[in-house]
Amino acid sequence: MRKVLFPLLAVLAAPMVGCTTTSPNAPAERVAMEDEAKASLERIQAQDPSLRDVINRAYAYVIFPEVGEASLGIGGAHGRGFAYQGGRLVGTVTLTEGSVGLQAGGATYAELLVFQSEAPFNRLRNNVFSFGADATATIVKAGAAAQTQFNNGVQAYVLPKGGFEAGVAIKGQKFQFTPVNQNQ
Repeated sequence: MRKVLFPLLAVLAAPMVGCTTTSPNAPAERVAMEDEAKASLERIQAQDPSLRDVINRAYAYVIFPEVGEASLGIGGAHGRGFAYQGGRLVGTVTLTEGSVGLQAGGATYAELLVFQSEAPFNRLRNNVFSFGADATATIVKAGAAAQTQFNNGVQAYVLPKGGFEAGVAIKGQKFQFTPVNQNQ
């Protein structure tokens, strides 16, 4: 099994090599990534204008401008995002996802996490926040925010960008938070 699993994971990971997986080390790189995140948030809000109110009332939010996902039985996804609290950038967040099941394909999407209160956001800040197989995300479309409930203090929204992913899988997302030095 191990002889089959490792090559399969390598094949699945290859398309994600071009994804935004590195830290924004240079100030110009960070600014470009932040601009991409802001543009993704604007596209999400254009699809569902009621999300503006949800975000304005939220304790904090994280926007992942691009998450790349690939699968063939076993799958994975990866993306980098930015955490905002009170409209101020407070950290960068890395999303890593693994899945197992009857699935195949590849896709990219933007993801928005909205934190209703301090407690779930502190779980993210302390790197103990994750989504299990039972978590759901709402696909962004007009009126979606009005019909979405907070689950353990968090709402998740996805805006598909490209590709096709088909199948049934058990998924889990893990998040790694890194505080941003505001003096950079």
